[in-house]
Amino acid sequence: MRDNHEGMLEFVDAFEKSGQYFAIVEKASRRFQFGVSVKGYRVIRKTMQLRPFDMMPGLQYRYFCVSSQRAVLGTENYRMQVRIELGRDATKEGIDIPKDLHANLLWFQRLENLEEAAYLELPTNK
Repeated sequence: MRDNHEGMLEFVDAFEKSGQYFAIVEKASRRFQFGVSVKGYRVIRKTMQLRPFDMMPGLQYRYFCVSSQRAVLGTENYRMQVRIELGRDATKEGIDIPKDLHANLLWFQRLENLEEAAYLELPTNK
């Protein structure tokens, strides 16, 4: 695959805390945390377990949200393309996601000024 992930939203983590579900994404070297539904949480966790190149433990895969999303006919879900990278190798997978996660990701993708999301930004560990 010749393109790259520049400008794409990267999935960093999804977790549960006290019955609430959260996602962490990175854009332009800044990390943001936001709430997601349990369905959104499960989709992100499942996505981040995809290993299309090699199943060997310890390999550092990266997952990026590609901006092509569309409604899935007959459902309330949307279809998202995820770019999966391992070193120089990359591929794309289609993933069905719930409407609320689609809305959150679309908002992040369309942000022209990341300061609008500053209230969601995680502090850096520098």
